[in-house]
Amino acid sequence: MKKVGPLALLIFIVFACNKELDFDMINDIEVKSSATVPLANLTLSIEDLVSDIEDSTLVVDPSNALRIYYRQDSVFTYSIDDILTIPDQDPLPLPVDKTQPTFDLDVALGTIAGAQLYDATFESGKIEFTVNSNDTVQADTRFRFTYRNATLNGATYVDTFTLAAGTSSLIDSSDLDGLVFDFTNGGNSVNALSIGLELIDTANVNPGNVIICGVAMQNLRVAVANGYFGDRVQAAPPGDFDFKINGLERFTGGFYLTDPRLTLITNSTVGLPIEIVTEFIGENNDRKRVALDNDPFLIQASPAPGVVAVSNLSLDPTNSDITDFLANIPQKIYYSGSIQINPNGPSANPNFISNTSNVVLDFEVDVPMEFRLEDMRLDQTVEDIGADLENLDNLDELTVFFQSENRLPFDLNLSVSFINALGDSINGFILPLLSAAPVDGNGRVTGPTIEENPVVFDRDMIDDFLKIRDLRFVASVNTTNNGQTSVKLYSDYDLKIKAAMQAKGNYQISGDQ
Repeated sequence: MKKVGPLALLIFIVFACNKELDFDMINDIEVKSSATVPLANLTLSIEDLVSDIEDSTLVVDPSNALRIYYRQDSVFTYSIDDILTIPDQDPLPLPVDKTQPTFDLDVALGTIAGAQLYDATFESGKIEFTVNSNDTVQADTRFRFTYRNATLNGATYVDTFTLAAGTSSLIDSSDLDGLVFDFTNGGNSVNALSIGLELIDTANVNPGNVIICGVAMQNLRVAVANGYFGDRVQAAPPGDFDFKINGLERFTGGFYLTDPRLTLITNSTVGLPIEIVTEFIGENNDRKRVALDNDPFLIQASPAPGVVAVSNLSLDPTNSDITDFLANIPQKIYYSGSIQINPNGPSANPNFISNTSNVVLDFEVDVPMEFRLEDMRLDQTVEDIGADLENLDNLDELTVFFQSENRLPFDLNLSVSFINALGDSINGFILPLLSAAPVDGNGRVTGPTIEENPVVFDRDMIDDFLKIRDLRFVASVNTTNNGQTSVKLYSDYDLKIKAAMQAKGNYQISGDQ
């Protein structure tokens, strides 16, 4: 299709720049002449067209049929932080004094969206430890802090904090890296924390001095966890990517794939089911946007740590607006999305996740070029054609002949408008350049359609042509049967066009007096 505009332009430039005839004759003899000049002999092969387009979305399959293929990997990615987050814990008060030097506390770990942890190993985090005393201590005073249901390197987690002599308050912290928790309290609970605190150096504390210690877990990041992670919704950052069906980007409307399919592919190493909601909006060259409007779909849980579960959603006209989405010929796709973990609530198998787990969604279009074109239009203006038009004064009539041998399954009607310096259309013509080749019941071309079409420029059209600044080409394309028949495109289809020009001149030759 891209050849049509330049070919028409070539015709005009050739006859507009035709050399003056050099007649060696007597003064004031009127000469009428007629000549036919070949202009072009063009063969356009679908195979050549596909191979000439860099980074093409059009590919040829083993049967020589054309397909649209495009893939965008990692459109959405969800990792452990998107699926399981342990919030900063509120400080827990732990009072001790000289007469009651120990304090035990059983509490529940604070979680989000009803998450229930059975066990977890922390990749990083802090224990924030504070001491506030009514009185100063006489000497360095130690406090032994214990997580009874946590181990580090196989031993119960114990840490010691020291309040310096002559002081009454302390702020300190300890790393939680590698700390392993069993939150089941012996298999009878979830999210259980068992905390112990002991005032070791009681002799350094004055009678009646109650010391309030505080402990809080902060900045927690999980390395591995098991349990039920709740049913919260997590949004993904929106974004966009380029999507071009090469060769069709200048066309608008009327492009209908008859077997459109698009696949959303997910790979999950997360041990829980996830429902994903995606929104894809395609924008064409005219900034018109059409939404894909596909259904949500369920991502299957990984069956075991390190095992990838693959889930595919095939989008077709029954579960999305893919026909209108692709008919809009999008050049850019905008996306957003969200996930809901455990959409059906707790399951028989515990959820699991690790810091290497993720869910990745890829976007793939693999569609045979089986389609209808119903008044699909290409509108293109060639500005400032810049031809030397002075010799057209000597022409009475110009005829341009087109002969086409078309093995493409579509009609093409070409409207050419003469645009003056004010931007107004002052003349033009319509050319039925191509007639669709016949197709069989499978949409395959069975033979060429051959046509001859002349375009005659009379003196009025030539006069208007002298006034033009721009040429506007509007092509209307329909597949066989005025766009009602579905056709397939194969690489062995081609189009042959021959063009010739016949000019009738009226020259007044004046010699030297």
